[in-house]
Amino acid sequence: MRITKIEEREALSRHYRGDDDDDDKSLIKKRAEESEALSRHHSDASSIQPLVMLCPGPRARVMRLLQSESDPRLDLTYTHRSAYGVKHTSIKRLGPRCWLNDEVIDAYNMQVLAPKLDEKSYIYTSYFMGKLLQTGPDGTYEPNYKYSEVGGWSSKISGGLFSLNNLYIPINHKNIHWLTLRIDLAAKKISLWDSQGEKMENAQYTNTALRYLGDEYTNAYPNRNVLEWMRGWTIEDLSDECPQQANGFDCGIFTLLNLSLLVEEGSITRDSYSQESIDAKEVRKVIAHMLWEASSNKPEV
Repeated sequence: MRITKIEEREALSRHYRGDDDDDDKSLIKKRAEESEALSRHHSDASSIQPLVMLCPGPRARVMRLLQSESDPRLDLTYTHRSAYGVKHTSIKRLGPRCWLNDEVIDAYNMQVLAPKLDEKSYIYTSYFMGKLLQTGPDGTYEPNYKYSEVGGWSSKISGGLFSLNNLYIPINHKNIHWLTLRIDLAAKKISLWDSQGEKMENAQYTNTALRYLGDEYTNAYPNRNVLEWMRGWTIEDLSDECPQQANGFDCGIFTLLNLSLLVEEGSITRDSYSQESIDAKEVRKVIAHMLWEASSNKPEV
């Protein structure tokens, strides 16, 4: 018989209070075996950390973190890149059926993913494209390209933008959808991935990225022919070649997984993972645990 979530939660609660009996221990062991079996059944081409199911202990902690009433004492803080902390109200968005906000996306990218980047890679925050296109706080203003809004962003890159091989950009589309964009400076290629498939409207982002590169190139090399340099670039929409979401709220999860794949494995394929494996492996809980594990305060629930 399959273990219910209520039975599991009650058994884990008694276990952490030290009140568990042999039946509880047996139930917890059975749950771990079920999780391992599920993980084997939903086999993905990738084995990046967010696709590895949690053990019972960390899973129980995350469940308490996500199910607790919003509490500032459960905010996650970080020593490095301290500006990218996560309020408990935002962490709770990693619960079921919630759209992820910029705070969760940026915290994962800056606290979990950025430390894995090599010296030739860099990742911008989710505010970059909105600033560049001046689409406003909710992303709903008519796009109006203005390079001066982000002209100083590349100054934070050691060696400058053109010393990089890869620049990664998460895109918040109108505060309702997440996209993944990579600028491969070594190959002179701009690639975009949308977990809802290819759309004509996404061309605005790849074209904007190329225009941004042209402005950066003009600043760095004012005596060179920027138009000739820009003609050497390739733009590709690979949205039909990446895993596809089957609901209206997991786009942020797909974007974080896509960025993780690009950083750690260099590519994304249709079978890298799936909506089914995201659900079965409880990737939302795994990401919440990764954020908690990376934090400096690690609040107990």
